[in-house]
Amino acid sequence: MVKHQIQTIACCKMKNILLPIIIITSLLFQGCSLAPKWYRGNTHAHTVICGHADSSPEVVASWYHDHGYNFLILSEHNHFIDPDSVGMPPEKRQDYILIPGEEISGPQIVHTTAMNIGGLVTSNKKLEKKSEILQNHVDVTLAAGGNTILNHPNYVYTVSADDILPVKRLYLFELFNGHPYVNNAGDDEHPSTETLWDDLLTKGMIIYGVSSDDAHHFSEIDTQYSNPGRGWVMVKTTKLSPGKISKAMQQGLFYASNGVMLKRYSRSKRRYLIEVDLDKTLKELDSPDIHGKRISTGEPGFFIEFIGPGGEILSVSKSPKASYAVNHSAAYVRGKITFRRKHQDGGMEEFYAWGQPVFTDGRTKYEETLADRGDEP
Repeated sequence: MVKHQIQTIACCKMKNILLPIIIITSLLFQGCSLAPKWYRGNTHAHTVICGHADSSPEVVASWYHDHGYNFLILSEHNHFIDPDSVGMPPEKRQDYILIPGEEISGPQIVHTTAMNIGGLVTSNKKLEKKSEILQNHVDVTLAAGGNTILNHPNYVYTVSADDILPVKRLYLFELFNGHPYVNNAGDDEHPSTETLWDDLLTKGMIIYGVSSDDAHHFSEIDTQYSNPGRGWVMVKTTKLSPGKISKAMQQGLFYASNGVMLKRYSRSKRRYLIEVDLDKTLKELDSPDIHGKRISTGEPGFFIEFIGPGGEILSVSKSPKASYAVNHSAAYVRGKITFRRKHQDGGMEEFYAWGQPVFTDGRTKYEETLADRGDEP
């Protein structure tokens, strides 16, 4: 009896010792599983369903899978493609998903991607004022559990800063769209999308820049077609899921690219750090099918700029790595990376990556987040 009691007491003591160890160990393993990672994705692609693209949802999904992307939105015009209905490659990687979405195409050629929605979203087709159309897109998308990306604002110069500024809860827009006819660079009478971005940021808006393909043509590659692989985002989050990706983008935890890949990218109220991944960038651009922005003259190489209100260049480095001590006299700071090289037909061409703004004027409750830890993309 006494021996049994001693064994019972010893067993209880052992449980009291082991239980905290088990809990701590479990928490440590959970912490490891929550380490943030970088995921590459495209938020804008079309299929034969839209009537002016050349490939099926299965072919489109396979293209992005086979080219190393981690997520894709099949954003069809006013049509919802259920990801579960799309046949995936037989040997699909575990780190590849389709995020449910739709391109809401409203009156006045106002188009938005409804990201991570539960089904078809229908907008009010009777509205005429562009800011009201855009607000309606945001509202119906939020009601469907999703988030809004304003698409190609410079397509026939449809949407201006005055149209965008009144809109509430719009945090994402296409800074770069790979379609050859969307006028990213603007013209003599209209600002580029990058100038538009600085105008919105300077006037106090919280909005982040997205790069996408808007791909329609997969069977033939040519500068006159809207091909895949021309624009993407690199998103930082703890899990590859539609909800996590969408939330991270809403928080600006990503960078946009049309060719330049980064080795390090971190930003905070104290410091903005950028380092180019030279090998990945050159590998990305090692294709005759990749075309950058043509310019007549210029010096080849990498250029990192830190840009503030009004588009003012606060600092520039002719190096693939640069750091900027954030000056709180500027309401925001964003990073831009340019890679310039000679074009085979003469002149030069440029490719970019765009970092998201850091706000210092109190317009956000900005705290150090996953984007500030300097983890490698």
